[in-house]
Order: sequence, then structure tokens, then C-alpha cells
Amino acid sequence: MRRNYQNIPRYVPHAASGYALNQNESQYPLPERLERAIRDVSLEALSRYPVEELLALKASYADYAGVEPTQLMVGSGSDELLAILSQAILDTEDRVVAPAPDFSMYGIYTQIARGHFTQPDEQGLRYETLIEVIRATEPKLVLISNPNNPTGKMWTLDELSDIATRVPYLVVDEAYIDFTIKDSFVSRLSEYPNVIILRTLSKAFGLANLRIGFMIASEEIIEQIDRFRSPFNVSGLSAAVANVVLRDETYIQESIQFHTAQREKLTELLRPIGEILPSRANFIYVKTDDSEGWASRFLDKGVHVRAFPDGLRVSAGTDEAYALIQQTIEEVNSVENS
Repeated sequence: MRRNYQNIPRYVPHAASGYALNQNESQYPLPERLERAIRDVSLEALSRYPVEELLALKASYADYAGVEPTQLMVGSGSDELLAILSQAILDTEDRVVAPAPDFSMYGIYTQIARGHFTQPDEQGLRYETLIEVIRATEPKLVLISNPNNPTGKMWTLDELSDIATRVPYLVVDEAYIDFTIKDSFVSRLSEYPNVIILRTLSKAFGLANLRIGFMIASEEIIEQIDRFRSPFNVSGLSAAVANVVLRDETYIQESIQFHTAQREKLTELLRPIGEILPSRANFIYVKTDDSEGWASRFLDKGVHVRAFPDGLRVSAGTDEAYALIQQTIEEVNSVENS
């Protein structure tokens, strides 16, 4: 094994019983019309490596994203694409910067690629703070999720554009951008050829089990990074199923409407706990000094949420899960007021 491999955190997934509102998975049930269409997917090509399926998927997603297929790379989730681009861009000890808090895998993939990862010590989601860190460290790569995971904060297109002028490479991770697609950096991609956008079908499209992600960039960057990708890295069956969903003209809007409505319900439900941060994604962040306590109480009712040092991230869920959340909050308030 390489030296210091023990310092790389190991991610061990655990199955969650009850209501999983801790991973920002879609809670919108797949419509029956799509279930029927997916059952009709041909299995004749299972013995062959996926070529046609991936070409069809890239064509469908390029049409959805408003780019050319040659500007796309498909990966086994945007996580794999993050790992690939880290290996492609970073040399040993190259510096990487991200806001704080942000997606935890940014630091891990930087470490795997033998880079040096830096985040602000405090006020890590302020634009001015991030600029100060960029000036001090002169990173080769900046990684930013937009909307931010876990808080839901939106970085403006002007802020991202300015950051792109300061560094060799900027990655804008748009895992949740489908919920607020007008804010995508795709509209400015031609002006900033050093920007790489990551997308996924795991959130708004509700296809986390398929593990389908996309990298969107200039044709030149795609050609360069594609050299680091394993051949046939995505299952043809996953690609075929994803293509069925992408070709449905109304599904994504139905999903967005559902999650928007459920997020608004959740916002009102959690107000007694603390300050609700603005969010356009399929989750909200509520600030509280008792995040671990609340997470434990909800878990006692079978509802999983994600605790952070200063708050909770809770995915938009179903009314059944919300009834248990409300019951928990009422029980706590009853004890405190007695």
C-alpha cells in the first residue's frame, strides 16, 4: 500500500430503515408510465460492451442541458467524474480550494490524487473569504457546489465567473441545479473555457441507483480528461434506463414541482427548531445548537436526518415522514413547556 493511505477516510454505506431524509435522494415515485417503458428496455445487448446506449444517452442529455454531445463525459455518478478530473488535473502537491462547508468528497479525492486541500477556517461560505483563500494559496483547482451542499446557498453567476478568472480550473458541481436550472453556469461556459460543470441524475431525476453523472466542459477539456476514464465505465443497461427517463417530456417538471412543494412544507414544519436557511434544492438546512440531539430524537421515530456541528440537513420527504417529525417536535415542546 502507498504511504499514509490510512489517512484517507473510508466510506462505508449503511442501509437505512424507516424514512431516509439524510441523503437527499428523490422521494418522488416513478410514474407508472415510466415503469412500463423501462420494462420494455431490450436485454438483447447484455453480452456486448455499451457503445450505442452511451451515445444515445449523451445525445439525450446534451439536448436537455443545451450543449453538444462532444462537450459531455458520462460517469458512474458525478462522484466518479470528480475522481477522474482530480487525477487528470492535479500533480503531486497541487493546491485545491473549496468553500466550507461543502461536499465532503472534495477533500478525499484531492488526497487520493496527492493534492493539498484547503478550506476557509471560518465564514467559509462568504465570497470575500473564498477570494482571500484563493489569493493566499494560489490553487490549481477550485471546487464549488451550487446550490451548496449542505446549506443550500446559491453562488451567483457573477461570483463564479470572477473566481474562474483567478484560477486555472474551476469545477461547478451542479448536483442540485435541476431544481433551479436558470442558475446553471452552462449559460456562461463558452466565456470561461477553464470551467468544468458536474451534473447527476441522482437527485431531481430520482435515479440514484443507476449511478449516472455527467461532466460538461469545452470539447478540448473533455478530450483531455477522457484519457483518464476507464473504458465502458457505465453500464449499458443503466444508460438505456436513464435514456427512457430523459426522453419523457414532463417527468422532470413533475419531480421538481413535487420536491418544491414538499420542501416548503418541511420549512414550516422545522421552524420551531431554529433558523431555516434559504434553499432551492430538495433539502433544507436548519441551524441549531442541538443538531445531534434532534437527529437522535427523529431517529427514534424512524426518520434519518444528517447532523452537522451547527445544524441539520433534511431532505424533502413524504407526508408520512413529516407526521413523525411533527410528532417529535410537539413532544419536545410539551416537555419543555411543562
